[in-house]
Amino acid sequence: MRRAKDRQHVPKRYYRPEQVCCPQCGQVLRRCYAVGRKYIVFLSGRSLVVSRGYRCPNPKCAGRDRVYVSQAARGLTVRGSSFALEVIVQIGYWRFWQCWTVGQIHAVLTQERHLPISEREVLYLIGVFLVLLRCTYHLRLHAHTAYFRRQGLFLAIDALKPEKGNTALYVVRELKFGLVLQVVPLLAADHLTLAERVRKPIKALGYGIRGVVSDDEKALQIAVAQVFPGVAHQTCQVHCLRDAAAPVTAADQVFKKALKRAIRGPVYAAQRALHHLAPDDPRQVVLSTYADLIRSTLTEGSKAPFDLGGLRVFEDLTRLEASLRRSQKKGAIRSWTTCWPWCNTVRDLRLSTGNSDANAGGWLSWSDALTPQTTRVSRAQPLVASNSRSKTFCSNWSSMPNAIPTMRR
Repeated sequence: MRRAKDRQHVPKRYYRPEQVCCPQCGQVLRRCYAVGRKYIVFLSGRSLVVSRGYRCPNPKCAGRDRVYVSQAARGLTVRGSSFALEVIVQIGYWRFWQCWTVGQIHAVLTQERHLPISEREVLYLIGVFLVLLRCTYHLRLHAHTAYFRRQGLFLAIDALKPEKGNTALYVVRELKFGLVLQVVPLLAADHLTLAERVRKPIKALGYGIRGVVSDDEKALQIAVAQVFPGVAHQTCQVHCLRDAAAPVTAADQVFKKALKRAIRGPVYAAQRALHHLAPDDPRQVVLSTYADLIRSTLTEGSKAPFDLGGLRVFEDLTRLEASLRRSQKKGAIRSWTTCWPWCNTVRDLRLSTGNSDANAGGWLSWSDALTPQTTRVSRAQPLVASNSRSKTFCSNWSSMPNAIPTMRR
């Protein structure tokens, strides 16, 4: 059931018009009635905004029927929204400049600032911010007019192409300030259409073109040569690096699939076995956390050419192995065999990568990892009582290399 909002202790803000005297007769304006009352959410909290109307008291004045209101009150928010512009701008800044997620923004607004807002409303206000930002492009372009006339433009042209047969969206951006100069949806992408619909409107701005960056699409190259003859045209370096790294990316995909195929079965068996532990068992929380971390690691993706998913999965698994070994050396739980009942189950599986690329590189050997060891690695007294079976230890990923390749995040 939806509860009514508490509006008894909401502070009030009163606004009066910026015009003090009547422009017709010069007399001081007098308050007549409240034009608007609206609850608006600011960064400091929710407030009741009251806009008071004023009119000329002179009965013989020609503008006596005109009611003057505050323009500042009208500019507090957009029409149809109960959130102030400062909230919308702050959400947009967190999302696109700080790269926060919707959940992080909602947590800060509700927990730290105690604002009444939902995650769906945060997502809606992000769209409102993008619309407002797009409306300011002509103002930003006008503000940099002197610079563009003196230095010229560096253009970046790219196309967002969905499935074949659908409309492609061509976007022309200015590289110095990141301004979007032209957005054109096109169904046909021949060089004549691109020159007419994409290039010529940019040339009509009257600024000098110093360089163009785009992909290696043949129609784009011909259109640039026709409309901007003699201008330097460079292929995008990201596209070049992505094409050059295609063999490495393909090998990384094979390596990642081999890792997932070798790990997914034992992890799922472990999660099924963990359900048989008692809810108050202290091992339940620890081992469930490790299982969830391994499962989330297996969903890592790739973003060529630098961010390779296979190497990132390998790094995460190596860190998890190091954490397991540190926990074992502390002596809190001497053996993970008693904590992981699925070891007896997966020992029969004898999973290995076989002839896959992961095993060919010598980075992973599940046949050794599932071999129990009897060597005690720590003499520390355990914090939890264990039975005689806890003297054995089943290591994970025992054949991992000492040096871990570092990748850019």
